[in-house]
Amino acid sequence: MRIVVAAPPKTGNMWLKCLLGSIYDLRWLKPKETPARAELGAFRKWVSAGGFVDGSIYHQHYDYSDELCDIADSVGAHLVTLVRNPYDAFVSTYFTLQQHYEEQNRKERKMTELMGKPLDHPDVVDFLRRGGYHNNLVKARDWMSSGRAVVLRYEALHTEPSVELGRATAQIAPVESARIAAAIETCNAENMRQRSRGMAKHVRAARPDDARRRLSEAHYEAFREAYGELIEELGYAVR
Repeated sequence: MRIVVAAPPKTGNMWLKCLLGSIYDLRWLKPKETPARAELGAFRKWVSAGGFVDGSIYHQHYDYSDELCDIADSVGAHLVTLVRNPYDAFVSTYFTLQQHYEEQNRKERKMTELMGKPLDHPDVVDFLRRGGYHNNLVKARDWMSSGRAVVLRYEALHTEPSVELGRATAQIAPVESARIAAAIETCNAENMRQRSRGMAKHVRAARPDDARRRLSEAHYEAFREAYGELIEELGYAVR
């Protein structure tokens, strides 16, 4: 079995990779074993060279394309995507950028204009108002509506993980409920943080609706102006 978790950043990619990897006993491919970039051409070349070995899983922030799905189909790979409340995903993205700023790690990072600034800084609000977060929401919308990927919701993985994973695995390859239960325990937030130093930094709040404690009316107004329709398409209420 081969699985690609294809979704925007900070939507629970690592968590879902852990869950599905545990359920199906798949090896996490290391960064040097996966395509060098989140691009169709790199994916095509990598698959053609035999890089996508059986019994493995990895995640990448690919844009949706029919060709990418066709290439995945050619080696029997399953495409899985996650949808997360856009407000929470943005807050998680913001705090990850601040970690990179503190570590002076700007190389090849996007949204660097948000680094080193308070969440309520006018530049952060203006970034949202100008559509700076648009691509992430389009990526999520395109994968969700493609019909080519198994779709899970981040919030459902928190509230009813066994139900959400049962629905997803029924589409990938049905498994016994005991395997799902074991994976949920293995991949809880604390265990994820203990896997490595990098994982401890990557897994932050690990809970839904963190945005309600963080965002102001100015943020919400910017979201309404720039992304209202996309938020509704993703199945969330516009605040």
